[in-house]
Amino acid sequence: MPSRRQLLQASALASGLGALGLTASTVQAATSGPVYAYVGTYSDGGKPWRGGRGLGVHQFVLDSATGALKPIPGAPPAVASTGEGAKLRNPASLARHPKLPMLYAANEFEAGSVSAFRIGANGALSFVSETPCGGKDPAYISVHPDGRFLFTANYASGDVSVIALRADGTPDASVPAVVYKDVEACGASTPCKPGADVVPEAARSHEGFATSDHDGPHAHMVHADPKGNFVLVADLGLDRVISYRFDRITGVLSQPSTVAVSESSGARHFIFHPNGKWFYLVNEEASTIAFMRYDNATGVLTLVSETSALPKGFKGTSYASGIRMLPDGQHFVSLNRLHDSISLFRIDARTGAPTLVREEWTRGNYPRSCTLDPSGRFLYVCHNKQGDNVTVFRVQGGDVKFTGQYVAVGSAAAIEFSA
Repeated sequence: MPSRRQLLQASALASGLGALGLTASTVQAATSGPVYAYVGTYSDGGKPWRGGRGLGVHQFVLDSATGALKPIPGAPPAVASTGEGAKLRNPASLARHPKLPMLYAANEFEAGSVSAFRIGANGALSFVSETPCGGKDPAYISVHPDGRFLFTANYASGDVSVIALRADGTPDASVPAVVYKDVEACGASTPCKPGADVVPEAARSHEGFATSDHDGPHAHMVHADPKGNFVLVADLGLDRVISYRFDRITGVLSQPSTVAVSESSGARHFIFHPNGKWFYLVNEEASTIAFMRYDNATGVLTLVSETSALPKGFKGTSYASGIRMLPDGQHFVSLNRLHDSISLFRIDARTGAPTLVREEWTRGNYPRSCTLDPSGRFLYVCHNKQGDNVTVFRVQGGDVKFTGQYVAVGSAAAIEFSA
């Protein structure tokens, strides 16, 4: 049986994890059953940065003592096709149902879709269905904590989709996805337009040349807040975060409010602090962390500061990507592509302000995302461009240490775990 201390730690970690990139179902005592890992990949090149060397959704069993990912006995290394034999196309973002053994993948291509998989007793995935999301190139997928709706952030079309789920966790094919355009969230009181596709001098704390996709709106992440009452969207092209009130019964998004970060900084991914009041956003092109305060009664964000995610004195180009809160709630990490590092931040316990402590080499090339295992003891970094691997780090308080382990996965984009 888990100790009282383990149960208390799990309870504390579960609080407010809805938008930390984990779900409550992924927090478990260390003594529970097997844990399985699934790695989403770019399996169809299309664009040069995708790679296209993945086999689909790769599947592993976790060694809870060492953090190693090993093949599932008797299962294929990856799910590569739909039930009709069609090849999975870029199932690059993954999300798990909070209550049921279901996994979802956002298929990032022009006619974007969501693939649903059932997780078997041995951890192996079986394809269930593919559902159009109504947008182009869905780059991120998440499931509402109630388990009745899922969301996709559609990068190329600059919008977000809401897809209804049946009681068994399968997408309801009889109800078309509802699509919300990011620019429509910008009213007369909060006008927004695409930023200039230039080096974001106003946001930059280093000399570099990162520019990317400010030709229009580009939704990069969508996720419910910790209480599930609001849904937030990071739009890279608009340099804004949009907050919608969410109707838990109908799935309708309404009453949007927006907050801007520095022009051309490129809002990408975000996390909440376990207290639900502090919000941290990765700005991709500026390689900064935007710290905001969050009003969970109104869904309104207020920008406080922007802090560099790169070492002092760094000169050159780098693109920030993933972000995760560490289990102690006093630190978080973010990723830097080209600099190929993990940035470790300390959180001021009184104000919530982040301070960069140090950087750790990811042991790979172009890290796209990072995820904690359910115990919170290991951090996994996915390298999708040329690295073609997942590297494993042990979490030690507010720090991480490389375990020496590499997992070969072509064009690895994201990793998700079973309950």
